[in-house]
Amino acid sequence: MQIRRFITLLVLMVFSFALKAQVKFYTLVTEQQVSVGQPFQVQYVSEGSSDVQSFSMPDFANFNILESFESKSTSFTSPGLKMIDVYSRIVVLSAKKTGKFTIAGASAIIDGKKMRSNSLRIRILPRIYGSQSIVERFEEEVPVERLSELRPSENIEKKINENLFVRASASKTSCYEGEDVMLTYKLYSRLNNTAQILKRPSLTGLSVVEMVDSYDSRPEIEKLNGVPYYVNLIRKVQGFPLQAGRIDLDVAQISSLIHFVKVTETRSSNRFDDLLANRQRTGYDHPVTLTSNPLAIEVKPLPVENQPAAFTGAVGQFNLNITIPKTELHTGDLVKIQVILDGAGNIPLLVPPIINWPSGVDTAEPIVKEEFDKYSFPLKGHKIFEYSFTAPEAGQYIIPATDYYYFNPTTRGYEKSESDSIVLTIKPAVGRKPIEENNQPLAFVRGKVPLQLYWFAAVVVLIVAWVIIQVMRARKESRVKKSAIVQNVQLPVTKPNRLENARRELEQGDTVKFYQEVQQAIWLVVADTVDVLPSRLNKRNVATLLETKGVSSATISDLLLVLNECEWALYVPDLKQQDGWLTFARAEAVIESISS
Repeated sequence: MQIRRFITLLVLMVFSFALKAQVKFYTLVTEQQVSVGQPFQVQYVSEGSSDVQSFSMPDFANFNILESFESKSTSFTSPGLKMIDVYSRIVVLSAKKTGKFTIAGASAIIDGKKMRSNSLRIRILPRIYGSQSIVERFEEEVPVERLSELRPSENIEKKINENLFVRASASKTSCYEGEDVMLTYKLYSRLNNTAQILKRPSLTGLSVVEMVDSYDSRPEIEKLNGVPYYVNLIRKVQGFPLQAGRIDLDVAQISSLIHFVKVTETRSSNRFDDLLANRQRTGYDHPVTLTSNPLAIEVKPLPVENQPAAFTGAVGQFNLNITIPKTELHTGDLVKIQVILDGAGNIPLLVPPIINWPSGVDTAEPIVKEEFDKYSFPLKGHKIFEYSFTAPEAGQYIIPATDYYYFNPTTRGYEKSESDSIVLTIKPAVGRKPIEENNQPLAFVRGKVPLQLYWFAAVVVLIVAWVIIQVMRARKESRVKKSAIVQNVQLPVTKPNRLENARRELEQGDTVKFYQEVQQAIWLVVADTVDVLPSRLNKRNVATLLETKGVSSATISDLLLVLNECEWALYVPDLKQQDGWLTFARAEAVIESISS
């Protein structure tokens, strides 16, 4: 335990040092060229640290400061989906005069070190009034400039509600456990505004696959009820509900500064001259916080009636195939057999089918690979479980046909895919051909035996002696190590290590697969301990059943904590990432306690 704690502390120190080494502090502007009076945004961004103190902005002598606020968030970065802390100080400015100006950098003490962001150049052009091209304005697909004009008779709140809002939508609001649901959060705008995401929705209770590579600020034009809007995507995912019940989805929040132009008109005898010349226009910025509409999903439990005993929670439509190597196999060869589940549905949550391996075939835990098209809905792709074992004695081994059951939401019933039975032919190991029998006995006469055969025999004897010595030494060391392990750790060596795949993914830095493997290992151990249908494997039922099995309340509490940590790490991107080694240690202790 002391060694494990030391390793955990060492990993934390290295991880902390790596984060500090990646701290960035830089300046951004939304526009490189603006006109006098036109609002634009300057951002001072710190990435990689939450310890930002003594923040100091420069003097904006040639600009009017319209608004200043700060933003704190946690974001993902590639590769490996690492989480980083992001702190932003945002200033909305408008220029007082034309010319080329320098936006100076800001200074701050970050992680105890004084840092300064870069400076940027910006060009300020003469003021441009929107009334100079009436024809062009009415030809725009989305008439932002015209709609951003605010006249005395107009209600500002009504104008905002009709032309700027955040909309959340779901492909369905009622589904089964594990059924694919597409969720979309978008900002719709027909007004001139500067927006900042305050809260990107976290989707607790769902296994989530993002449907975009990254979220940027480039808008697209989309029609809603026949009206064109500029649309910015806030979040778009495919979600798979983890258990039955009502899921109230989180909302998205946007902070927006709307850049209105107040128009005051005067009367004249010529209406056209009135439109072009007799208007007074003044800028007016109106801050507003937008929240998406509430959204909920009713999740129905999978039917218990006619549920096959071998059902493992697959929801969608899948095909099962088992492939074997095409090359000849000989005794002692490494054999790799792939169990492939192909189709559409909750691919990330699929577990392998139960295979009746022939006698003499001893497989280890499979290596899991999955590939899917995250842009398609429902999710399409395949999941591969690759088993490896050493070829047994020569002969033919039959892997019988295997059934894989899944629930089809379209037909609302259970269906199955059946693989073909497979004959695995193992041939004798490749070696020297036996000497053909001869009626004449071999005469080993000293004078007639070639001299090189003596040298060959001597070399063989030396090699055999060296091999025997090494084998004896290895056996002795193995007995000593096993004795030490039994005395110090007191773990049965015959039990399978459910967390071996999780340990490998954590050591390789793939945190997403690590938490998936921990989840799968926990549920497999629980399934071995309690007798319950796979569709009823949820935290609430499992806690009750484990208690009836005599499992301590402390162990049950730790089990629920590990499952919650996995869900938070996988499905709540705004949450600060916990330490994977601590989760691994908790999971290891829980599995040992339940299995004992």
